[in-house]
Amino acid sequence: MRNHVYALIIFAVVLCADFITKHFVDLNFLEGERIKFLGGFFQIIKIYNRGGIFGIAQGYQFIFLMLSIVVFFVLLAFYIIETVHNRLSNSLFSLSMGLVFSGAIGNILDRALGKPGVVDFIYIGFEDFFMWPAFNIADMAIVTGALGLTVFFMISGQNNFQ
Repeated sequence: MRNHVYALIIFAVVLCADFITKHFVDLNFLEGERIKFLGGFFQIIKIYNRGGIFGIAQGYQFIFLMLSIVVFFVLLAFYIIETVHNRLSNSLFSLSMGLVFSGAIGNILDRALGKPGVVDFIYIGFEDFFMWPAFNIADMAIVTGALGLTVFFMISGQNNFQ
């Protein structure tokens, strides 16, 4: 039970941080406007991602919204079923799922609330060399949660699904 409480706290904190930062950028920046830090290596920029991860398939926002909702509910069902049966009752699993859920909901809300796209605002790299695609806190939560799940399944082995 304690793992679920921690997961819920992580979910709430990350979702709030994602919402607040996106709202701040949305209100205070014009699309494409940027502020550079660390010699331009780190940038805050307002970009609307109208596609999928890393900006692929631009213009298919509704399809990504529907796909995101379906994946969210599949993962939620998986989490509930596995934890009810105590097959995956583990802090790392619960916290990682909390991160994935908060990131998914954060990006779903951007698409569902009628914004032109998901608000991405963090740019890392050097423009003349390499720039990682713009991202946001929700994206960081999804990636961190996915890495946590990868570690969990690697160290727990395959015996969980018998």
